Amino acid sequence: MKYAPFEIERFFRQHEFSAPHGISSSDCEPLTLDELLAYASPQRRQQFDKLWLGYTQAQGHPELRAAIAALHTGIDPAQVIQVVPEEGIFLTLNALLAAGDHVVAVAPSFQSLWEIARAQGCEISFWQQRRTAAGWRFDLDELESLLRPDTKMLIINFPHNPSGCLASAADFERVIELARANDVILFSDEIYRFSEHDPARRLPSACERYERAIALGGLSKCFGLPGLRVGWLITRDAGLAHELQELKSYTTICGSGPSEILALIGLENWRALTSRTVEIVKANIALSREFFGRFDGLFWASFPQAGTITLVELRADAPVDDFAEAAVREQGVTVLPASVMLFEGNYFRLGLGRRSLPHALELLESVIVDRFS
Repeated sequence: MKYAPFEIERFFRQHEFSAPHGISSSDCEPLTLDELLAYASPQRRQQFDKLWLGYTQAQGHPELRAAIAALHTGIDPAQVIQVVPEEGIFLTLNALLAAGDHVVAVAPSFQSLWEIARAQGCEISFWQQRRTAAGWRFDLDELESLLRPDTKMLIINFPHNPSGCLASAADFERVIELARANDVILFSDEIYRFSEHDPARRLPSACERYERAIALGGLSKCFGLPGLRVGWLITRDAGLAHELQELKSYTTICGSGPSEILALIGLENWRALTSRTVEIVKANIALSREFFGRFDGLFWASFPQAGTITLVELRADAPVDDFAEAAVREQGVTVLPASVMLFEGNYFRLGLGRRSLPHALELLESVIVDRFS
């Protein structure tokens, strides 16, 4: 099977560790090992220090799966499979889709959410985000029109990457109803769940609401632990769970023992970790409003109510790709343009989760002034 180049990963391979600054990171400020271990109970610290570095259980550490299940309502640890987050996408789409299947997927989105289906020969209809005066949204009537009698899967992502759109509870419930009415598999990328500024706006996991849903979660974004490479799939379909586990035997087989214990420490303190994320994001939103507002209509941005990212439009008669190239060349600031996200428009992604954002914006200001003043 031939996959198209993964544009966003290609972009970050080129810039993420060579350019010293960036404004487009999708995660939140990662913790250091010392910071995470400071949260550990004496028992967990001893467990980590004395850890046997052998193979681990293929489905995941039982205590870790229990901690993941506890984040959800009505989910049993047996319904949880520990994966690397990206692996969870690969396993699900390969296990469930075949050439000729019809898939509806949100767009723009993380490329693998639809590229794996495209490479398998699926027909894909994109449910496009729409810009409104109030910000970004997804039209539910448009989704209904895209679903067909032969639709096999609907792929969603809320809070959304890269716009930061968070569906309302009513809109999310209608998505569930449409999936159920059309008897489609619902694959829900929930990697930014638990980053809501107001916890009352947190949506239920799709796996809690729909028996044919598969939920993808992980510690890479709002938990500040991307280096652990710990994520999960949740399905209430025992047959599917078995199929996913069989396929996992051809990928990672099992998880990293140290990562599992560190993930347990993180999940046992998840409220503290996600609160930390929200505090950083809120501070960076306030800073970014003021920063982009100084340039007399040159930029447009809609700031999110959840997640760590949003889109900013460069409202100038100049391609955002050229602006991004100048930023990294002149100031070592990485700016992710819409073209890399396979999204039309003169937009770039703004990452709001890093404490380094204020300094990166200071450096970016000279690029803006040089070109647009």
